[in-house]
Amino acid sequence: MKLLFSLFLFFHIGQSVADSCAIPESLAGLTLLIRVNGNYSPENPMAGTLQEMTFSRLNFKSTIMNTRESVEGAYRYKRLDTNIGQLSVREGADDAPSLYTETFVCETNTTGYFIFSQTQGTIKPDVRQNTGIYIIRK
Repeated sequence: MKLLFSLFLFFHIGQSVADSCAIPESLAGLTLLIRVNGNYSPENPMAGTLQEMTFSRLNFKSTIMNTRESVEGAYRYKRLDTNIGQLSVREGADDAPSLYTETFVCETNTTGYFIFSQTQGTIKPDVRQNTGIYIIRK
């Protein structure tokens, strides 16, 4: 129920700013700074972290700024609407990858909110969700 409310609120916010911002059509060549909400889930081992993600055409590199730990992987990105985009990630080793999506809703052309949804991962709990904010650096 909490997730449904979060999704409703998330997309309601997105609808109210739809006329004032646009999500990029591609992430290639961009850098995202992501701040994970520290209050969303007490079990979330990534709560409160700052992450930098750089994107090439098919791959990305993610660095946790708090620890300087980096991982790489492959991604797909799709702009779902003018103000909504979704990133699907396969991160880390082929034998035990982390699989997750990040759904973005813009607030401006370079900032907004996201919902992180992981279905498989190396850090427990491996199935989890969180929210946060992002900034696009070019």
